[in-house]
Amino acid sequence: MSAAIEWIALALVMAWVGFAIAGPVGVGAMALVVLLLRGWLPVAGLMALLAPLGVMLPALALRQIAAGMGVAVIPFGSFELVVFLLAYLVFLASAMGVVPVDLYRFGYAPLPVAVMVLALCGYGALTGQVFLPIVAVMGQALWVMGWGSSNWFDHVLHAILVPVTIVVLILRVVGAW
Repeated sequence: MSAAIEWIALALVMAWVGFAIAGPVGVGAMALVVLLLRGWLPVAGLMALLAPLGVMLPALALRQIAAGMGVAVIPFGSFELVVFLLAYLVFLASAMGVVPVDLYRFGYAPLPVAVMVLALCGYGALTGQVFLPIVAVMGQALWVMGWGSSNWFDHVLHAILVPVTIVVLILRVVGAW
């Protein structure tokens, strides 16, 4: 079951790319390419490179496609993105052993995961954002069911978020000029 979820997640992420290139037609075309040509080297290579995709990347893809089609979406603030970027870079450094505290290990334990999910739900309630609480709870559900990684962070974070966040921040700075 987790393999099917990973392929659907990759199809959603590539549909996002298709939407950026060709609009709504690109969504269907890219999703079909991924789902029908899973054995094709470029598609299989993308899966090998990006897996596990978790919940965050497909959710961001759906969110951006919906926003591009006119659905009202509350954008992340630049301050939120900078805080996320800095915190995530510290998290990645700790997971690689650069920082003496291993924050990644908290993703294996039920109590820290529950606290993090509740904190994200509380943040969502305070800011009116439903996206982060949905991602946190969906990631927790997949984690509890044992679908995919045994670490909650693998469901709700992805290393590709670093360059994506940097690009969004640069585009905002350039757009402000």
